[in-house]
Amino acid sequence: MVGVDFSTVAVQQARRQAETCGLTDRADFRVGHLTDTGLGTSSVDVVLCVDSIQFAEPISVALRECHRVLKQGGRVALTAWQLIDATDEELRRRVRHHDLAVELEAAGFEQVKVVDRPAWRTAERAMWLAAKSVDIGDDPALRSMRDEALRALDVFDTRRRVLATAIASH
Repeated sequence: MVGVDFSTVAVQQARRQAETCGLTDRADFRVGHLTDTGLGTSSVDVVLCVDSIQFAEPISVALRECHRVLKQGGRVALTAWQLIDATDEELRRRVRHHDLAVELEAAGFEQVKVVDRPAWRTAERAMWLAAKSVDIGDDPALRSMRDEALRALDVFDTRRRVLATAIASH
């Protein structure tokens, strides 16, 4: 397993967790980006990207990078949010601009499926509601979490949670 994250701190934490679990011989963690992972061409069997593809600049380049690093027949699985009404100009461009089914096909993937995950959405709403109501005191991390919850809840009903899967063809 190879984990890639843009955050040096996250990579260090992942390495420590792998060590705690006795997995250092089976797990490698590296600093990289969605658009430039640093992995070799056709070097992995599976790409898993959890709730971050929408932050790629641009998403099309990140999806081509996923395709590039996958072996022939390799699988990609992405979790993300998609807008219920993609024409809503009030919403931030970062979320509004993508249609994972179209973009995965354009990046060279086959057997593309994008499915709603309503149970994930229900759990996420509960998490944001809990974060909104927590007593933050003078803790900056809790304040940041509460502020994020307020922003998320403000647009929550405009988005759907999805799981996108596809197979790399070469």
